[in-house]
Amino acid sequence: MKNIFLGTAVAVILFSSCLIGSSCGTRNKSAKAPHDTLVVNTTEIGKDIKGFKGPTPLEITLVDGIVTEIKALPNEETPGFFQRVIDSGLLNAAVGKSAHDAATQSYDAVTGATFSSKAVIDNIRAGLRSLEAE
Repeated sequence: MKNIFLGTAVAVILFSSCLIGSSCGTRNKSAKAPHDTLVVNTTEIGKDIKGFKGPTPLEITLVDGIVTEIKALPNEETPGFFQRVIDSGLLNAAVGKSAHDAATQSYDAVTGATFSSKAVIDNIRAGLRSLEAE
């Protein structure tokens, strides 16, 4: 009698958990695994990389190992000259590339904002190369 009661209790618990969880051992095939997102901040990595007036840190976002965004962080560069760097599309030149490809590709400095653009390029490379060290 105890075995029947115990067996019934286990069956009720399993059935209840199946109803509550609504999975009952099946897997939702349409659910996607979360993407692996990594954000690299070059404030420390590139602290010695200087533009015309000082460091030009960046925030580089990668999803599944591909660069998806590069944002300039606050810096002391002359706003008008640094805007040339932004307007040139330099911050988007690595988007869509793997970290390795973006770190090793050739970039063009922006005329009229050479120091700032070279600092941005060096920060992109330093930030992405820091991932290889991990």
